[in-house]
Amino acid sequence: MAQGTRNPNYFLAIQITNEEIKQNVRAIQKTVQARDRSLSSMMESVETLHLTLGLYYFKDARSVSRCKAALDRFHGQLRSENFVPPRLTVSKLGHFYNKVLFAALEDNEGLEDLKILKDDVRGSLSRDGIRTTDDRFSPHVTICKIPRNSSKTIDPSCYDGMQSTYFGRQTIESIQLCSMQKPKTESGYYHIDHEIRFH
Repeated sequence: MAQGTRNPNYFLAIQITNEEIKQNVRAIQKTVQARDRSLSSMMESVETLHLTLGLYYFKDARSVSRCKAALDRFHGQLRSENFVPPRLTVSKLGHFYNKVLFAALEDNEGLEDLKILKDDVRGSLSRDGIRTTDDRFSPHVTICKIPRNSSKTIDPSCYDGMQSTYFGRQTIESIQLCSMQKPKTESGYYHIDHEIRFH
């Protein structure tokens, strides 16, 4: 069961699999690094690109198993409703306090459908006693991130002229329950404890 007072150790993710988006992220990273080489170690691995639907804390394997079962029940509900996976448009650059550079989601029907999906999956888990550790939702694809203990910032000049970059479109293929603490897989992506697929 999630505990709101604890630091999260799991998250619900939508993996970015579209190769056009990945290639455009790489191009942005290459330019940013060329303009400020000290940022090289702070680039997000393209293999880990994802959107976060919710953060969770599970104290033991039994708690994780409860979440898996709850996700399966949610999956069954979606199937009974003939759920159509949202298609998201990744477009333009944004930042959080010059500490995180990200690719944003275009404000369109796909984003509205994503917000509904987020509310539905969080609500379904909550009814099973599994609550997110953070109610906020700011969907984005992280490109570069400064460590919290660093005073460094990402100067806007590092991505000047690229703010309107179009990255590509991603159809949501699944919702994954990913571990923050287990080693990443050989592909470089997070360890997936459970996944409900839509295709």
